[in-house]
Amino acid sequence: MTKVFLLLLSVATLQANSQNTKDTTGVTKNLVKLNLSSLVVGNYMAQYERVIGKRSSLALAIGYAPNASLPFKNALLDQFGDNQDAKEAIESTVYTKWTYTLEYRYYLGKKGAPKGFYVAPFARYMSMELDHEFRFTPSDNIRHTAAIHSKFNAFGGGVMFGTQWLIKKNWGIDFWIVGGFYGSDINAKFHGTDPIGGLDAQDMADLEADIEDVDLPGFTIDATVTQHPSGAPATADATLKGNWYGLRGAGICVVYRF
Repeated sequence: MTKVFLLLLSVATLQANSQNTKDTTGVTKNLVKLNLSSLVVGNYMAQYERVIGKRSSLALAIGYAPNASLPFKNALLDQFGDNQDAKEAIESTVYTKWTYTLEYRYYLGKKGAPKGFYVAPFARYMSMELDHEFRFTPSDNIRHTAAIHSKFNAFGGGVMFGTQWLIKKNWGIDFWIVGGFYGSDINAKFHGTDPIGGLDAQDMADLEADIEDVDLPGFTIDATVTQHPSGAPATADATLKGNWYGLRGAGICVVYRF
């Protein structure tokens, strides 16, 4: 919550200063952008940039992806691709994802901000959530369907390189060339409910072991399976912790400045 508050505070600061749209040299200070390349993969991302100095600016980007692919999808398919139930669950699972990225830009060209090549250290917060079903068959040889809810939260930082062209009076193009990010506190929680239940002690032990034996490099998984005293439902809770890393870039944004 503290990290989200800091992002909101930064937005408020940018908005409070946005009344001054030009500096003493007549350079436009405010830019809003839409990432066109991310639309191809169903990710909607917009950014606001505010010039704060001769060569520097602050920018806040918000991204929304209603059908993001399951994290670690390829690694999971490598392990469970021979299990048809698991394969179907992995391939059909999609997340709703929100990302918030706060960056500081330093422009290296002679024209200064917000034109030309820049270096942009940034901080990023990500939240992903979904509900889906998983089918399995325990020792009772009955096909069970568990309703699963999961949520990912992660915070990290990195550096991106890009260049921005201001073509006409109010328009331009921002090219996010390439960058990388890393975070060490990803926290993912999974909760599943099997309404049939009736799992015996060995079923629960096997299910816990199956979950914890999933091999995701750099991550640890802790699982607990419980059975209601009445016999139903059975529940499974798992926590995934570890490092978060990836690439950022290859983005083309249309820019409107004011």
